Amino acid sequence: MLARCLCLALALLLPCATPADGDHDIARELRRSGDILPLEQILEQVKRLHPGHVLEVELDRHGGRYIYEIETLDARGNVWEMRFDAQSGRLLETEREE
Repeated sequence: MLARCLCLALALLLPCATPADGDHDIARELRRSGDILPLEQILEQVKRLHPGHVLEVELDRHGGRYIYEIETLDARGNVWEMRFDAQSGRLLETEREE
């Protein structure tokens, strides 16, 4: 219960999650080269799947491909983590965190 309250407080304090400062240039270049889709396009899918507040966005490289990892907080206080292939936009995994 405490974790959910903390997540809710965080969501209210953070209007929108963004990649870490050092990652902006890398993400921008990957987007320009066509190696990844724009984050905005992925966030549209996120809104349809689990509407709520975006808590965290990460762009990681796993096994030779880029993955968007996005956490959201829904209206019931559930935290959802979704992983998308950053090049195709395909949802790879979704899980509700306890």
